[in-house]
Amino acid sequence: MFFKDVIGQQSIKQKLIRSVREGRVSHAQLFLGPEGSGNLALALAFAQYLNCENRQPEDSCGTCMSCVKSLKLIHPDIHYSYPAFKLKAGSENPALSSDFLPLWREAILENPYRNVAEWLDFINAENKQGNISAAECRSIIHTLSLKTYESAYKILVLWRAEYLLKEGNILLKLLEEPSEKTLLILVAENRDQLLSTILSRTQILSVPRLQDNDLLQALIHKHEVSEADAIKIVRKSDGNYNETLRQLKNTEDNNQELFNRWLRLLFSPDTPLLYQWVDEVAKIGREAQKGFFRYALEFLHECLMLQHIGAHQSRLHEDERKLGDWMARNMGAGDWQAMADLFDQSHYHIERNAHPKILFLNLSLQMLPIISRKKLSLTA
Repeated sequence: MFFKDVIGQQSIKQKLIRSVREGRVSHAQLFLGPEGSGNLALALAFAQYLNCENRQPEDSCGTCMSCVKSLKLIHPDIHYSYPAFKLKAGSENPALSSDFLPLWREAILENPYRNVAEWLDFINAENKQGNISAAECRSIIHTLSLKTYESAYKILVLWRAEYLLKEGNILLKLLEEPSEKTLLILVAENRDQLLSTILSRTQILSVPRLQDNDLLQALIHKHEVSEADAIKIVRKSDGNYNETLRQLKNTEDNNQELFNRWLRLLFSPDTPLLYQWVDEVAKIGREAQKGFFRYALEFLHECLMLQHIGAHQSRLHEDERKLGDWMARNMGAGDWQAMADLFDQSHYHIERNAHPKILFLNLSLQMLPIISRKKLSLTA
């Protein structure tokens, strides 16, 4: 990937290029930034630049054999590790990134800003949750112990280092004492979920959310979106280019539809339909279920903005506004807190493999008193 293809982040690009030019490249770096900031894209561009045979002042050349291979994610000296799962449930064979390498290349070449939920959906994880296993860590150590094939540096790009969990301690010696010309670039979004032993052994590069103007220019020039439409999209993207792409594709927002239908069913005396909704959402997979709760919490936040600040500060879509207006008119401080607590707790329990049907049924029963206290009916 070229630096020029990474949205925004000009100061970080210059910092990385300068570190190469001045020979001050740290052997273990952590690119830490929120979803859609471009931390993985920056890591890919940096790896390509490091091994470029004809580096330019602002970017890699793109024409040498190293760049040609890097652009296709097939460079033999640039390795990738990322959340994966066992191909066969109950198998003794561990989860390894190499099992999904062709799909990884396809997914990242299509969109290097995608999130983990989208990656796991891309590889048909269904109810399985991804992780970076102990076996994967040992495979990394073995791979990086080998000599380079053709370039100056052996490089590992490890995406979503939060998924290392305690297994990450296997990599500590490698992080402290890598072999010569070996670089480890870890990419993460949530500092609080990283092992302290990893944080203390890496040079942290903080990648901020993207500026609205950078997103705006990307939409106008890369995607040929009108300025008026681009402004609407950027306003709801919160510095997240992946969110910008999701909106741009104009795909059906399943979370929104599920959430709206659920609230309406809580008003309805039709219990069988509510049970049907529970059955439906229990089958969509754990990553999608976690996405549902993230959407629900974000929706509550925007409704609060609507209630206390006004419509000009709310980022609700037009088709979300009717429900948002109703919530803003009828919900009090205690209601917001009760719902937020329920959604947050449910997200926590889904992460820890709670039975989804029981969880969503129990959640619905806990939501009923909050909703049923409202005298006004909510109609479609």
